[in-house]
Amino acid sequence: SANSRIESKGTKEEKTAYYAKLRGQWAAAKKHSLNGGRAEMEAIMLTHGLKVSMTGFIVVYHQMKAQGLDGLPYLDAKTFQGWKENGFKVKKGEKSTLDGITWVGVDTEKVETPEGEVESSSYAMPKGYHLFHRSQVESLNA
Repeated sequence: SANSRIESKGTKEEKTAYYAKLRGQWAAAKKHSLNGGRAEMEAIMLTHGLKVSMTGFIVVYHQMKAQGLDGLPYLDAKTFQGWKENGFKVKKGEKSTLDGITWVGVDTEKVETPEGEVESSSYAMPKGYHLFHRSQVESLNA
């Protein structure tokens, strides 16, 4: 996919733009959750027993609504593997139109100080993943 290509082989400019886009989507979803949308989303997540990131949920929720897709993230929009684990397969020829965001930890190189101590640091960076809506899947038994 284009996202994984950019993450692994993209130019520095492509990677910078890609990560800026992910961070922007995350920031917009976080802002929404702080501006009154949080209570509604928490109620939805609690009702359906979803134990997921509020901000990640909102990122996908807004994409689904913008595309006119009904349902809820993590219930009606899953990864290819997520659908497979739940007894479904993505229909032949379907392309993902939804993107989720997660954060992954990255450890930097360990550096030995002149005093002989080893210092290292870590940070989190966004990672995108593709989701398929329930309208794009069928039962494995079909």
